[in-house]
Amino acid sequence: MPPVQKRIGRYLLENPQAVVRMSISHLAEKTGAKSEASIVKFYRSLGFSGYHDFKVTLAGEIAGRAISGVDENSEITLDDDIGSLKKKIFQSGLRVLQKNMEVLDDGLIRRTVDLLLAAKRIILLGYGTSVVVAYDGFIKFSRLGLHCLYTTDSHVNALVLSELREGDLLFCVSSSGESKDVVIPVAGCKPRAVVVAMTGSADSPLGKLADVCLVVDSRETNYRTDAMVSRIAEIALMDTIFSGLVVSMGPEALDRLASSRQGLSYLKF
Repeated sequence: MPPVQKRIGRYLLENPQAVVRMSISHLAEKTGAKSEASIVKFYRSLGFSGYHDFKVTLAGEIAGRAISGVDENSEITLDDDIGSLKKKIFQSGLRVLQKNMEVLDDGLIRRTVDLLLAAKRIILLGYGTSVVVAYDGFIKFSRLGLHCLYTTDSHVNALVLSELREGDLLFCVSSSGESKDVVIPVAGCKPRAVVVAMTGSADSPLGKLADVCLVVDSRETNYRTDAMVSRIAEIALMDTIFSGLVVSMGPEALDRLASSRQGLSYLKF
């Protein structure tokens, strides 16, 4: 390998856990590479077609028989019984909730609430496991009477985003911040729309596009399975934003919630 490639390889061997959580630009910065193109040349020389493919394989090598977890004490293995699985999943969730409660920026959450209240239309984007969080936000915001749009159909989203309106806000959920079906259309909407991102890294492609980046840190390092415990923290953050909206709207929000409950009452025995 040429000198730059050797430097990247050396950094990778010394910091594999850290590299798994890095965006391509962050890795280029850390290794002193001239550009992201140097990283591309590096992983292609190893036979990988893309950066995510490279990180998935690296994470698998690190984890061995482990399936997922936020630290070495909560890694799920193929030898675990139901009792061990329950304990590890619940303890991981508790640790992630505690950590994010301490590190999430109150000012950014407040700004998110203000931007949502000021928006004329809220377009939520989220695919894969992020569907759960994005759809939860869609239901909660809609119950408050906010004008929201959400679908898992990327073609419909493309049509909606091609006709942006003044006052539109994009609320994007992606744990990796690297989902092309989110990042590519959102990039085309800048600077016409405000972008709020809920993601795992401010240095990710999505994080760099966002006007407000809410970083949910789970420290999940195994890419062989989708994010598990991070989803718990993302739902808690969405609940916090929803509660912030209710408090800001005051009695109007309570009236709308009461009305929505009444409207849904016939669906329950």
